Amino acid sequence: MDLQEEYLKLLFGCELELRAFIGSIVRGSHDCDDLFQEIALTLWKEFARYDRSRPFGAWARGIAAVKLMQRWDQSKRLPVVLSPEAIQSVCNAFDQSEVPASRRAEALEHCLDQLPEKSRRLLALRYERSLTIEQIAQELQATLDAVYQSLSRLRARLQDCINRRLSAPGAR
Repeated sequence: MDLQEEYLKLLFGCELELRAFIGSIVRGSHDCDDLFQEIALTLWKEFARYDRSRPFGAWARGIAAVKLMQRWDQSKRLPVVLSPEAIQSVCNAFDQSEVPASRRAEALEHCLDQLPEKSRRLLALRYERSLTIEQIAQELQATLDAVYQSLSRLRARLQDCINRRLSAPGAR
């Protein structure tokens, strides 16, 4: 894989988190998009200095934080509405809460495998076939309330299972 391919793969892998980080600091989706493009260009220019032993998302957020602080220093106006200290705090919070997507996906897969067939079928109707609650109720010959309640319980059960799995001793 060449350098550009590697960069694009890593950038696309953390794009949503990076956009969320920028959006937590900057108002307006247009300003967020402009800043994301500016930051992506800076990341590409600095990519040769990226330490591959560190998570790319954390490195990208660090550069984004510096870029946002520079913008704050230069303009002292919107779209950056937080001080450099607040920007650094947001960056630290993102770093502390980051769980690699692959670990979360593995945990979800494990938790789904533990569910009874009836529960997996309900989830498949909703999330794989994208049926509405009304369509699911009709197909399962159940009430709307029963479908809402079942899905709510399943989501809570899955979230609890994923959290336990990710926080278990020996979890990488």
